[in-house]
Amino acid sequence: MELKDNKYFLIDLDGVILDTKYDNFFWQEYIPKVYAEKNNIALSDAINFTHSLFYYKKKTKDWYDITYWSNILDIDIAKEKEKETNMDRICLKDGSLDILDKLKSKGKELFLITNAHRITLNIKLKKFDISKYFSEMICSHELGYVKEDIQFWHILRLKLKLDYKYSVLVEDTFDNINSAYHAGLNNFVYISDNKKFTSPLSPLIVKSFSKLSSSI
Repeated sequence: MELKDNKYFLIDLDGVILDTKYDNFFWQEYIPKVYAEKNNIALSDAINFTHSLFYYKKKTKDWYDITYWSNILDIDIAKEKEKETNMDRICLKDGSLDILDKLKSKGKELFLITNAHRITLNIKLKKFDISKYFSEMICSHELGYVKEDIQFWHILRLKLKLDYKYSVLVEDTFDNINSAYHAGLNNFVYISDNKKFTSPLSPLIVKSFSKLSSSI
């Protein structure tokens, strides 16, 4: 089935619509600095400590849960995210709104499917309110599983009453594509720079969301 023949588009947020530089800076550089200052320790020690914690929780619900991290680090993560210097770093990927406009003009039904915590999503929507494009905006933790888990996609299908035969997943994380495939999805757009990528799933590989224009 060609991409344009599908009715439903399940679209990731970070790395597809929004640039991931904001999140990478916030967790890898900013939070370690705040932690170092709060606890009066060397920045290098704070980096080692926080990065070890983050790595340990990667691909779990806790990894995306800012309430969890606020409790663990004793830092108000939401408050830090909303500081002007951090909000300024939230950026759209070039051309992403144009593609959303085009998909809507073609009569496609769009769903935002993100691992971002609802608090995080709401903070980002304060900078760029893209809610008008989507029938629903799903935060994975509210369904009890992250997108890397096959169960998430089964629950999502039931919740949204989707026919996966006519659905497309647009993702920049292949693990999420793989889990969705094992839950019955077959149409994928993989946002990646990897030109040599090989997989039996055969997703459409494009460098950015904006490159999708010719296929829809």
